[in-house]
Amino acid sequence: MRPRVIALIAVMALVLAACTGDVAGTTTSAAPEEEPTTTAAAEPTTTAATEETTTSAAAEEESPLAEFGEDPAAADPALVEKALGPVEASDQASWDIVLASIARASQDLDQATIDKAMECWGAQECDTGSGGELVMGYADGGGNQVNVWRSVSHMEAVLQALSYPEIGRIVSTAADFAGAETEMANIRFLIQAGVDFIVGYPDGGAGVAPAVAEAEAAGIRYVPFSAGWVGLPDQEGALIPGEDYLAVVGEDLCALGDSFAEVLNTGAAGGNVALLGGTPGNALSLGWQRCTVGSLGADTTLVNPPADENSTTGDTNWFPPAIPDVFRGLLTANPEINGYAYEYADGIWYGLPVFEELGIPVENLTLALRTDEQNLFCDWAQRAEPTYNIFYTAGGNFQSRTGVTAAMLAIAGADVPAEIVVPHVMRQVTEADCNPDRPNEAVSGTSLVPDDVLSLMFAG
Repeated sequence: MRPRVIALIAVMALVLAACTGDVAGTTTSAAPEEEPTTTAAAEPTTTAATEETTTSAAAEEESPLAEFGEDPAAADPALVEKALGPVEASDQASWDIVLASIARASQDLDQATIDKAMECWGAQECDTGSGGELVMGYADGGGNQVNVWRSVSHMEAVLQALSYPEIGRIVSTAADFAGAETEMANIRFLIQAGVDFIVGYPDGGAGVAPAVAEAEAAGIRYVPFSAGWVGLPDQEGALIPGEDYLAVVGEDLCALGDSFAEVLNTGAAGGNVALLGGTPGNALSLGWQRCTVGSLGADTTLVNPPADENSTTGDTNWFPPAIPDVFRGLLTANPEINGYAYEYADGIWYGLPVFEELGIPVENLTLALRTDEQNLFCDWAQRAEPTYNIFYTAGGNFQSRTGVTAAMLAIAGADVPAEIVVPHVMRQVTEADCNPDRPNEAVSGTSLVPDDVLSLMFAG
């Protein structure tokens, strides 16, 4: 559902100036904002874009990426809208790489490609059959088995790799949330396997820096997605994208945190709110939580403040079996929590049974979320509770594709920005966001993996 665009451009400019920032707290550009449609809750302003922002300036003149085999202008506007929503384009260098990656997201795959994708997704190593000399490494701090989001993001990267005949082999590893030491062991395994580049998510943040440094020293490009910084820039032991590793793909985390705070300041004004995060040490949770904490209104009480600016709060490990206990701890001490911010919508769904267990109604509740798993949205639709409102950005699964494209561009000799910024927009959930026919109810509606592939992935 497309939000209504605010007509007062001057107001939009003021909002833009007030809500900027990067992961380290310095200023960067944030998208102008607009007002979403809503039901009962007061409305936070949200980022908006016109139809033109779903195409690149490359559509008017040849993109500088053309000489490296990429065509940002070929990105299907419908897929851009599906993956991101009605966003404002980020800086041109970032936006062209984002579009170039989406341009390769075919939704009409032949059976041979589907079969190969399933083989490579399910095996540690596979031959793509292209005869290409390059080897892609995939290093996930999670893995196919820990949650659906990780599984789908892996498939997105595999499908992207299969769009490059230059890539002849794929080697994948999964740490299954076992921690930074396991993640580093996996990266070192990929180095020994002779990969040319590595895409993945470093759950351990700065904790995996030594292994990433070893990969780069061996001439292996490392590109984390989903804002998987190898430590935020001001953290001890952090590596710097563009210097110590190729690039990081993801949202402007401070702008994301400010967006979450804006939703909570409006929907839960004068009440109690809680923040939830993922694996301890990951940069995604820390980056947005820092800025959300700083942007919460004076009349909004944070019931679980982090210990310090280098700590996350509400750690769930993004692991479904662990999530109910986190909610029990929060709700037992604070039964009247009016809002949550979290980057994982599916995690909220796993926490909802605790409300019923403790006899707490799901009312007067506002959620500010990043991902868009369908099970939570369909549960919301079934409840039909007018004082319960959800706002979200996008699942971000396709960002692993962007990481693959960024690495391939660098190998071809292109200049790749150190931060490939993926724009975001906050949208309010409506009944249209529940798709009961999704191949798996926990798959993000914004994923670019075709439904026939998802059906095979989750056939069991």
